[in-house]
Amino acid sequence: MKLSNALSNTKNDILLNPNAGTFSYVLHRLTGLALAGYIFAHIIVLSAVLSGPESFTQRLALVQTGIFHYLEIGLIAVIFIHMLNGLRITVADFANLTRLHKTLLWLSILIFCAIMAVTFYVFLF
Repeated sequence: MKLSNALSNTKNDILLNPNAGTFSYVLHRLTGLALAGYIFAHIIVLSAVLSGPESFTQRLALVQTGIFHYLEIGLIAVIFIHMLNGLRITVADFANLTRLHKTLLWLSILIFCAIMAVTFYVFLF
């Protein structure tokens, strides 16, 4: 299957069936891609260790700026969205709770909001 066909089919599915499950599916895919991209950026920063401590200190200083602190909050959000949705899917499938998918989704959203409230408090105050 071509990538363009796959993206077109996904777009059609979203438009034809816009519900919480579809939103959750798309968000899970996007956060997974974001985490995969973050891994590469993380490896690039950490690879400076191979060039010596001075190089690592310089590279680390680049990511110790104010904008990166806000990006860290975004990273925490992406990690917890992906993790909570994955746990929700796992619990629903293995505990035979597929009828409670919407309830579990709202529970994971509530837990996510609590985690982000603590995150904002720790990072910003």
